[in-house]
Amino acid sequence: MPRSRVIAEGMLRQYTPIENHLPYYGLWVKREDMSCLPPGPPFSKTRGVYARVKSRDERIIGVLDTFHSQAGHAVARACQILGKKCVNYYPLYKHDWELRKPQKRAQELGADLVGIPAGRSCILFHRARKEVEMRGGYMMPNALKLEESVEETAKEAREVDTNFQVVIIPASSATLAAGVLRGFLQSGRADGIRFIIHLGYSRSIDAVRRYLAEKTDEKTAARVELIDEGYSYRDKAKPGQTPPWPCNEYYDLKAFRWYLANRESVRGRTLFWNIG
Repeated sequence: MPRSRVIAEGMLRQYTPIENHLPYYGLWVKREDMSCLPPGPPFSKTRGVYARVKSRDERIIGVLDTFHSQAGHAVARACQILGKKCVNYYPLYKHDWELRKPQKRAQELGADLVGIPAGRSCILFHRARKEVEMRGGYMMPNALKLEESVEETAKEAREVDTNFQVVIIPASSATLAAGVLRGFLQSGRADGIRFIIHLGYSRSIDAVRRYLAEKTDEKTAARVELIDEGYSYRDKAKPGQTPPWPCNEYYDLKAFRWYLANRESVRGRTLFWNIG
């Protein structure tokens, strides 16, 4: 894999390392939690966030956070670098006495915060988008389902030069998982790899598979193994062992602990794609 380098005006790291954790865990780990440099979030969707914010002419960029989202933090950092104003909408829950960490980070980076009484994400999103567009701004897609995030992640996957037989990918919206699949397809190395996508929260398997097919192809999407352990969106990972690399408790850590519990059934040279 090429040597890691800093890009995007100091926000992003291209070619994050692949670490050898074979002695203890039987894994290689793709450290995509290192894709965005501080003060941005350790969150690999930031690759696509930066590209989308840079491509827009609007000077006001809106984004919707959810309960544990890093979206606002990511967009705020991109806006800070690119000289734009981030407006971070976030859900207000009963007994919320202070801002959550992602909103605090976004505010520190210059974002305006707008709290909305908690409800269904789609309803909050449409309200936020209407307000942003009335100000002449642009609203980032809900859940940051960005084509740019798919393609920028694919670029990383294309450069993975070690032969792997299994690739485990934690998933939120499955945008990053789609990028990993696309990258392996584009490099001609997808055939023969067992792709396991672990869902951070329970939802329609058919809908996830359709999305993967849209971003890659039907043949690849059909053979991906989708693991749904029944988590709800706000659930943290079940108790268990924690690895030495940073592991998001809503996504990466769930997939890692699933792997430990099912290690005997995961055979072959295995890459764990740590999304951050």
